[in-house]
Amino acid sequence: MKGVITIQAEKFTVELIVNNHYGVLNRITGLYSRRGYNIDSLHVNETENPQMSKMLISSKGDKYIQTQMVRQLSKLYDVKSVVLMAQVTI
Repeated sequence: MKGVITIQAEKFTVELIVNNHYGVLNRITGLYSRRGYNIDSLHVNETENPQMSKMLISSKGDKYIQTQMVRQLSKLYDVKSVVLMAQVTI
């Protein structure tokens, strides 16, 4: 098919270190929801420091979506670090 552009969706995981208090999970998932992105997997646990939590969020998207999510998550007050993990092509 001539002139058809295909976008390669990749599964990606974002690792976050966030403040451990109420409302943080809601703000992060709301960010995904407002942009129309699905969360495929979500894992949250407390770190050795009880004031911080570690989140692993798996989703699908192209390079642009991955970059945008990392930038947007980094802007949230309660997010202390954001790391884009290895990607797997779907």
